[in-house]
Amino acid sequence: MAEPARGGGGAGKQRSRLFWIVIALSALIAVAFRPLVDATSPRPAGKRLVLWHSQRGAEKDVLEELIRAFNAEHAGELYVEPLVVPDGSFKDKLLRTVPRGGGPDVFIRPHNELGELHKENVVRPLGAAALPFPEQAYLDGLLEGTTLAGERYGAPLTYKALLLFYNTTLLPRGPPGSLEELVRLGPTLPAGTYPLAYDATVFFFHAPFFLAYGGRVFADDAERFAVFDGPATDSFSLPKELRAAGAIPPEPTYNEMIRLFEAGQAAAIVCGPWYTPAGDIAKKAAWDVAPLPTVRGRKTGSFVTVEAAFVSSSSTRPAEADQLVRFLAGSQAQRARFERLSLPPVERAAYEAGGGLEGLGSPLASKLAAAERASLEHGLVTPSSVRMGAVWRPADDVLKASVAGRDVEAALEDGRYTLDRVQTSVPTGASPRVAGILLAALLLLGMVLIVRQVQADVRSPEAGRARLIGSWGKAALGYLAPGVLATIVLVFTPAIAAAGMSLFEYDGGRFVFVGLDNFRSILLPPADRVFEARSFYFALAVTVVWTLLNVVLHVTIGVALALLIRPAWVRFRTGFRLLLVLPWAIPNYITALMWKGMFNAQVGAINALLAPFGFEGYAWFDKFHTAFFANLVTNTWLGFPFMMVVTLGALTSLPKEIEEASILDGASRWQRLTSIVLPHIRPALLPSVILGSVWTFNMFNVVYLVSGGEPGSQTDILVSEAYRWAFERGQRYGYAAAYSVLIFAFLVFYGRLTRRAAKEESA
Repeated sequence: MAEPARGGGGAGKQRSRLFWIVIALSALIAVAFRPLVDATSPRPAGKRLVLWHSQRGAEKDVLEELIRAFNAEHAGELYVEPLVVPDGSFKDKLLRTVPRGGGPDVFIRPHNELGELHKENVVRPLGAAALPFPEQAYLDGLLEGTTLAGERYGAPLTYKALLLFYNTTLLPRGPPGSLEELVRLGPTLPAGTYPLAYDATVFFFHAPFFLAYGGRVFADDAERFAVFDGPATDSFSLPKELRAAGAIPPEPTYNEMIRLFEAGQAAAIVCGPWYTPAGDIAKKAAWDVAPLPTVRGRKTGSFVTVEAAFVSSSSTRPAEADQLVRFLAGSQAQRARFERLSLPPVERAAYEAGGGLEGLGSPLASKLAAAERASLEHGLVTPSSVRMGAVWRPADDVLKASVAGRDVEAALEDGRYTLDRVQTSVPTGASPRVAGILLAALLLLGMVLIVRQVQADVRSPEAGRARLIGSWGKAALGYLAPGVLATIVLVFTPAIAAAGMSLFEYDGGRFVFVGLDNFRSILLPPADRVFEARSFYFALAVTVVWTLLNVVLHVTIGVALALLIRPAWVRFRTGFRLLLVLPWAIPNYITALMWKGMFNAQVGAINALLAPFGFEGYAWFDKFHTAFFANLVTNTWLGFPFMMVVTLGALTSLPKEIEEASILDGASRWQRLTSIVLPHIRPALLPSVILGSVWTFNMFNVVYLVSGGEPGSQTDILVSEAYRWAFERGQRYGYAAAYSVLIFAFLVFYGRLTRRAAKEESA
């Protein structure tokens, strides 16, 4: 009976193999013939225009309906192919493809990217017929947002501004007209309910109060920063005052604002039209919108973002592209966005009686449009200057200091210092020839030193013994070749590129040679800033302390746990090992985000556990030592399993006879630990400690994701400081590259010291 079963099983396996072979061949044939199918498939007649956008959901549906209408209207002449590009990579794709002659004909982006796109020659000016309405027909400020140096580069499609969402149950008669009246309502609200919630740690959401105080981002020349000058600096103390009065939550972040509003614990929030209330408040329909309240008797507006259509400089059909832009920004598209998406029109007449939008949309759409127009009228279309990107982070740092109750004036001075470094004029006319010769000489010297080191290693006794192996030694060299190649590509090439970039400074789309100015600025800061946050020496001190504490904790906890689960009498040893190695196996960015949530002041598990000891609602990231502690706990959780696994591996090679002999000789547990166990595992731990210290020295994820450098960049380490100078403080790529060169030099020096220590240990 068994033989037929085996035969049938063999036939079944053959049929299964044949089935999968047929599937694989079919897939190969489909891939091979797909170009022919595409070539023979019918395409719309006419000239093709490519449109890039990043819209999703209902916005994408409306845009595609408009494109179908455009294609039907111009059938046989023009047709548009839309392409969805992820928002996060949209600008980078434009910067990479358009200067090389690729990319779209038309793209839709917020206006505040125009400055950088213009510097990189990504956009071309619109033709005279691209705007569907006369200039005077647009709401004030919208066209200015898409204009640079007197040239019009974009046609406004809509705009987005901040407004007030309020709880109609808590505020049945509507929100008060002023911030002061809203704050005074606090004692009349139910316990645990705040009169106002807004993201007081982000400059964009604080802008209504900044502008009401008379704030300006730039001076009249549009080049000098003015955000921390004048009477508007008083607005940065407002979050501190509101939190002290209990008018805003202790941790006023965006997510906390949304959570409180949807739970009915915030009477009003400051948010934008992209937010759609959900949760309990949406089910009860207990919310509405209104214009922003006044402050000190002044009307408030907000920073306004204009969504516009732009023509790519690589387009070979600029006239047709202008025609598409005119359609996307015209009356038909305005009505569709208002009716289907509740997005405000850009034409002034649309808000007036008989403007053509009566009966369209919902009552909520009309309220949204009216509130956003008020924010535009009393606000500011965000400057599209490339320098605007340098403002956000320093302003956010000042607001976070205010929320934490720290000295606002000191935080303002830190912000001025940061912007002064961004604003430093870039020297021109210098020649990189001398620096290039010196760099080449240094590289040559480095190569000579590497060759000499290799020759010394080849002549060593260990290498002599390896040569006795004969053909095996040649095979070993072949196995080493991929590693050597990978080291050259992944280590030496980026290091050389960073060294070259550190001699330049990025200035609006071009790199200007500055010699050693970046190193001079980093290593020789003003005397009063040497040991202050954002200084190289302060970050270096934090990095060294951070590395030492982490490595000590990693080794101590890892060795202790390995010793605890080592004995044979410990039950479920394998299960314990699997559980304890999980923190190291899980991606560290996921773990970092989990720990950040646990340290949340309002809903974090840490505060919930420590509530009996007076830690309820404690803000861990408001002070240096507590924020540093949060980072330290997270990285310790991530790092101890590695040391535990290494220790367990070393302990398996410890002969049991030695321990048994020591027991017979009367040695105590402490004596066995210090005289037998630890000396035995030390040779295995030393390389792990060296590797772990290098990892910890550059542990960007934990610092960036958990504390975010708070408070005021005080918990930033060198690698996160370099990142901020490159991407958050004015795109100072050369300055950040100089940071990376100094980090590399420090680690090379550390590597030389540890190599000597390792040789002494092995000897």
